[in-house]
Amino acid sequence: MEAQAPRRFEFDYNAGGQPDPRVLAYLAEVAAGCRGNASSLHTTGRRARGRLEEARERVAAALGVPAASVVFVSGGTEANNLVVLGHGDLSRPVLLAPSEHASVLAPAAHRGAVEWAVDATGSAVVTPPPDPVGLVCLVHGQSEVGTLQPIAAAGALARALGVPFHVDASQTLGRCALDEVVATADTITLSTHKAGGVVGSGVLIDRSERRSPLLHGGGQQRDRRPGTEPVALCLATALAVELAVAETASRATAMRRARDAFLDALDLATSPGVHRVTPAHSLPNTVMLRFDDVTDGRQLLPALDLAGIDASHGSACSSGAPTPPAILRAIGFDDAASRRCVRFSFSPTSDARYAADGGHLLCAALSRLRTS
Repeated sequence: MEAQAPRRFEFDYNAGGQPDPRVLAYLAEVAAGCRGNASSLHTTGRRARGRLEEARERVAAALGVPAASVVFVSGGTEANNLVVLGHGDLSRPVLLAPSEHASVLAPAAHRGAVEWAVDATGSAVVTPPPDPVGLVCLVHGQSEVGTLQPIAAAGALARALGVPFHVDASQTLGRCALDEVVATADTITLSTHKAGGVVGSGVLIDRSERRSPLLHGGGQQRDRRPGTEPVALCLATALAVELAVAETASRATAMRRARDAFLDALDLATSPGVHRVTPAHSLPNTVMLRFDDVTDGRQLLPALDLAGIDASHGSACSSGAPTPPAILRAIGFDDAASRRCVRFSFSPTSDARYAADGGHLLCAALSRLRTS
């Protein structure tokens, strides 16, 4: 008889989770019937166009935005690059915080950036820039520490400056209400594979009038994202958005319950050397911990992996970077302290017992690491 695989504790949901079975089933269903190119003028092409516009209208209805603002993209990195490198006055820098994802920070460095400071929790200290800027960016939920950012204040400043305001909501779709983001931002990034969708899918909400195309060669999606649209994937993305928005409250409750059960199992009050980095006002599924009594933080993730726990130091997109996440440096951690930080993030299907069992396993792994 084949040996049963060891149980794994998947506590890295912020990097991407398993697609919702309902989304996968729907994708298989619509893919079988989607034919043709949505840009073609013949009957088959017009049918494909009709299904594509159906997907666009469904996303718009779920979020409460105009259908014309919905742009289907491959994910958060593409959406953020399209905005940072193509929106606002490109001769002027981007105003942002070190809390941003690498897909905002890197293109902003190419264009020119002015940074806000952050407080001890990682929250941006929103203040007017010393010189004119062309775009304001602020992530909704910080992907590593988990801090929820002051969206209303940043949006008000952008309006006062007369520049577009971009919000990266990759980590908050299906976890936090997006009403404030939708009411405030000109452009919004949604990474649906972090909310039950399929990898390679995402949405950019683009209500800005000051844009320059980043990609060229076709007029699809009103010249904002040329290329043949994958109609079936767009329909599945629409369902993922609909489900995430409708189930935000229940998913957030389940995630918070799992996170709290995990922390209860660790019992931080009686765990010397283990400190919570994530503030109270944060993503419901995320907690970053600092393990000060581990001599070499570089041993942490391999030890947890061997124990059966999936976790990370931060964003998967920056996992190979030689330097710590920018947000940790910004809140005052040196390289050694940053290497002792581990992010644990829980999915809506992580029940409390599962999370608690993972917490107990973490305690055992830490004990072995301390005595090795």
